[in-house]
Amino acid sequence: MTDEKAPDKNSAEQAERGAKILEELEKGGWPSYVKETKKTRYPLKAYGISLSMRRNLWGVGGYVSVPGIPTGILMRITTRPDIGESANLLRIYIPSGYFLPPKLLNLLADCADKYGVGMVHALTTSSNIEIPGVPKDRLLDLVKELKNGGMDVGSTGDSFRNTTACVGPALCEFANYDSLKVRDDFYDKFMDYAKYPTFPHKMKVKLSACPLDCTRSSQKADIAVIGSWEGAPEVDSKDVERLASKEGDVLAKISETCPTKAIRIKGSSLDIVSEDCVQCMECIKAFPGTLLPGRKKKFKILVGGKLRGKKGPLTAKTFTYLDTEEQVFACIDKIITVYTDNAARKERLGDLISRIGMKDFLELMNEKADPKQVKELRTNVFYQITDEAREVLVKDLKDRMGGKSDG
Repeated sequence: MTDEKAPDKNSAEQAERGAKILEELEKGGWPSYVKETKKTRYPLKAYGISLSMRRNLWGVGGYVSVPGIPTGILMRITTRPDIGESANLLRIYIPSGYFLPPKLLNLLADCADKYGVGMVHALTTSSNIEIPGVPKDRLLDLVKELKNGGMDVGSTGDSFRNTTACVGPALCEFANYDSLKVRDDFYDKFMDYAKYPTFPHKMKVKLSACPLDCTRSSQKADIAVIGSWEGAPEVDSKDVERLASKEGDVLAKISETCPTKAIRIKGSSLDIVSEDCVQCMECIKAFPGTLLPGRKKKFKILVGGKLRGKKGPLTAKTFTYLDTEEQVFACIDKIITVYTDNAARKERLGDLISRIGMKDFLELMNEKADPKQVKELRTNVFYQITDEAREVLVKDLKDRMGGKSDG
C-alpha cells in the first residue's frame, strides 16, 4: 500500500495526467473555473493530481484554537505536502438572506488577496463564506480587518454553527414567517453560543419559512424552525371560478395534486380535510394564489436532524408547534440547556435523543407527549386511513409513550 505521506512513485505521471485534465477543463464556451483559479495562489498542481488519481488529497485536520478567535479555525491537511501546503480556513458570518452589499464583497475579496490564496469559498453547503489558505500567524490581523469592516467570524468548534435562513419574504410568496428577521434576532440573543464553544458537540439551527424547507433543516439541523400553519390550506373560491372559466374541470386538477387525497370535491367547491393534510405544498405550488397556506401561522419545531455523526444520518423529529418568535427562542434556550446537561462528549442532539428515547427527552424538557412528537401520523402518502383507524393509531401511540389515551 502506498504511503500517502510520501510522494507516489508515479508522481510525475500523475502530474502529467493532471495537467492534461486541467487543460481540458479550460476549454469550452463557458467560463472555466480552472482558468479563473490560475489567477489565484491555489495549488492547482495538487488539484490536477487529485483528479488524475480520483482521490481527494485534502483531509479535515479539525479545529485549531487561536488566541482571539474563541471558536477556532478549520484546518485542511494535505496528504501530499511535497506539492501543496496545508491550509487554514476562516469562516465569516454573513448578513441574513445572503444579501451582501458591494462594500462587504470588496472587503472579502481584498482580504482573500492579502491574507489567503486570493480565493473565497462563497456560500458553502452550510451557507458559510470562508477565506482559505491563511497562515496561522496572519489570522488575527485578518480578523481585525474584517471586524473593522463590519464582519464577524466564528461558526466552528462545539458551538452554534452558521444559522442558515431561507430568503423568506424577501423573495418567496410562500413564506409563513420572516426568516431573515428571526435569524437577525437569533444572533442578537445567542451570539455568545456561536462565538464561544460551550456545547458537547456542534449544533445547527436552520430556518425555513415554509414546509418546502429550502434550507433542508429537517435533514441537517439539530433544531429546525419551519413556517407552518394550523388547519387546512386556504382556497380562493373566486380564483377557482376564474380558472374554471378558462381550464374547465379545474376542481379535479387541484384535487389530483394532493398525494394524501386530503382535497375532495364537494359539489362545485373543494373540501380539504385538515387531518389528512401533511402540508407538502404540492397544491399550493401547482396553483399559487388559488390555494394558500392557512391564515393561522405556526412555527414548527423539529429536533435531532443531521447528516453525519456517530450513528449516521438522522431525520429531525417533530417536537412542537409554537405561535411567536419569543416562544421559539425560549424553546431553543431550553433545548440547549437539556442538551448541554445530558449529552455525552461529541454526541449530537439527535444521537442523544436516539440514546435516551423521545419519551425521556420530553420529560427532560417538561413537555407532554403527543403522537406528532414521535412521528407525523400521515407519513406514508400511498394509502389513506379511516377516522376509526386514526383513533386507534393515536391511542396506541399515546399508550406506548406513557401518555393518557383519553381526551
